Amino acid sequence: MPMDAAALDKQVFRYLVVEPITLDANIANYKAQSGMMPFEGLTLINSNQELLPAAADRWEVSEDELKWTFYLREGARWSDGRPVTAHDFEYTYKRGLDPKNGNVYAFMNYPIKGAEAFNIGEASDPSTVLVTALDELTLVIETEVPCPYLPYITTWRGSGAVPRWKVEKYGEKWTEPENIATNSTFVLNRWDIGDSFEFGLNRYYNGPHKAYLERIIGRFIGAESPSGYLAYENDEVDYQALTSMDVASIRNNPVLGRELRLVQAFWTEFIFFDTTKPPFNNLKVRQAISHAIDRDALCRIVLQDTATPAHSMLPPGYPAYLDNQLASIQRYDPVLAKKLLKEAGYPNGRGFARQEFVLGRPHHRLVAEAIQQMLKSTLNIDLNIRLMDYSGYIDAMYQWQLPMSLNGFSSDYYDPSSMLTMVWRSRPKGAGRQPWQHDEFDRLVDEAGREMDQDKRLGMYVDAQRILSEDVGGVFLFYPKQAYLGKPWLKGIKENPLGEYPFWNHIDIYIGDNKP
Repeated sequence: MPMDAAALDKQVFRYLVVEPITLDANIANYKAQSGMMPFEGLTLINSNQELLPAAADRWEVSEDELKWTFYLREGARWSDGRPVTAHDFEYTYKRGLDPKNGNVYAFMNYPIKGAEAFNIGEASDPSTVLVTALDELTLVIETEVPCPYLPYITTWRGSGAVPRWKVEKYGEKWTEPENIATNSTFVLNRWDIGDSFEFGLNRYYNGPHKAYLERIIGRFIGAESPSGYLAYENDEVDYQALTSMDVASIRNNPVLGRELRLVQAFWTEFIFFDTTKPPFNNLKVRQAISHAIDRDALCRIVLQDTATPAHSMLPPGYPAYLDNQLASIQRYDPVLAKKLLKEAGYPNGRGFARQEFVLGRPHHRLVAEAIQQMLKSTLNIDLNIRLMDYSGYIDAMYQWQLPMSLNGFSSDYYDPSSMLTMVWRSRPKGAGRQPWQHDEFDRLVDEAGREMDQDKRLGMYVDAQRILSEDVGGVFLFYPKQAYLGKPWLKGIKENPLGEYPFWNHIDIYIGDNKP
């Protein structure tokens, strides 16, 4: 333990969390989104976005750049004492791609040879997916074409090992406390539905990412974010994520203001459309909307300086970020917005039918209302704001049932392919997040995805971003900052190159000896 750590019996971290539906991120990423990550993958990303060994000690790529070999850590065990093997990872990847499991994130692993054909039903034999355990500790992953970011894909939490014997015995209930087995430093101790869950240490874990904490207690909240911060003020929790609505009052609080942290996130908020149907199949309509939104006002007034304006997809600090060079494409320009809408056949909004503006998260409402007013004021078009249950919203999004929607995307792994290819590369209905399609964009991101020269591939991603902004696949709004309150005794949150302190994982943190 660090020298300034409290005694072991005080190493208990408490926080507020939306209750997940499951912990099975392998096939249900959205339903597990707010849960802990008790399943260790082959690799891991730290707070500085460095790629580190995790279940695999090391890895290498073949001369033809099509075969990646991962060598697993010796002596690793599941929380029930069984050895962690390469066979567990072979099962995990093939399970995530099996179409009968309905994994909407299966496309994450499409670079793997045979993955897409198996996932979309063109092949029925899982052995055609070329993830192969050569022995207990050697896993080989073959790709269709060179894939320089493949080790980054293996950091994604849905790639954490899954215990086959538990899944086959308990089915959907395999992640319940009495059934679960985990391979990370944490194991689920209890889950009291509607109240809280608790994780403790996996006594068998022998890896490089062992936690300092003895227990983690997540208290469930009933909405996307808590109302107020009374539990934090009463020292009932050590950490609380915040919305922009909380930040203004906290800044002026003499105690809480010192405990407030704002951290630039790899996260982008945007509007997307059903570009297959009027009026949003008209490029000039989409352009008009992009020029009618005052992003500075959104960030300063609505979001209380908890975000920075965005004009493209990739956020600051991310590879291929060039927002300053792309900012003019979707700049705020009310005169140009009116002109474009007139050229689209809707002068001063005449003939433009009222449209539904669909949200999946309650905290988006204030931003949506501000955009609603901006579009009415500048373009004289009307929007009806509709908030959906998040699970229903995700289903509707993948079925392309949202005419116009406000959403965001947070990087799954530190490479432009995550935020460009995973979101905007065209996919069939049911697999793609939205129906926008541009052949040259697809070609660029596909080519970049197999280019091993880093400078060349980043240049391709810059060109792809320009197309995305010019064709208004999305109207890019802002890059959010993560706002949170952290107690003075919450230690181990590390400074990043931007001089900020991101709450990155539960492995590094501990309770200091200054806790009352």
